[in-house]
Amino acid sequence: MRPSDTSHEFSLTGKLLLSHPALRDPSFRRTIVFLPNHDVEGGAFGLIINRPTSEVLADFLVEPPASAVLSEVPVFTGGPVGTDELTLAAFSFSAGTGLVSCQTHLSLDEAEAMKSGGESIVRAFRGYAGWTSGQLEGEINQHAWLVKEAEAKLIAGELNEQTWVGLVSALGPAYRLLALAPDDPSLN
Repeated sequence: MRPSDTSHEFSLTGKLLLSHPALRDPSFRRTIVFLPNHDVEGGAFGLIINRPTSEVLADFLVEPPASAVLSEVPVFTGGPVGTDELTLAAFSFSAGTGLVSCQTHLSLDEAEAMKSGGESIVRAFRGYAGWTSGQLEGEINQHAWLVKEAEAKLIAGELNEQTWVGLVSALGPAYRLLALAPDDPSLN
């Protein structure tokens, strides 16, 4: 999917960005970014969803939460901006439309309520990805990103670099070759 215009109605909110296999920026190499918020004038806010860390939310809390519901929430590297900040996010799924939505910047109480309700997946992100007005659209037009619909099955699954390889490979044989190619072809 490519943006065909820059009208006020064009939005990638709720979509995934797959980094193009040729994108070598270490901050975004082989990443999947979920866009909880995007508009042409205001820019975009995204979270890298396929860079898990070995940490859980309890590792970041001064005191353990009142209930153990949040203790084991996994922490991901969410992006290169604000890496000293932790963002709690809840992913929800619409059964009728299949759309994925994401509420971000949740308080501990909000995250606990959403996780306890069982209808949302709560994750924590250290850092985020951000784009100013028109910046993301320019990067998409330069083919740095491939846009994909977010699917509940994908968001709910185990996310890592292999998830990116699978998604990019599914785009066709040329993308599969690029996704599987070593960073340094001389090592092949």
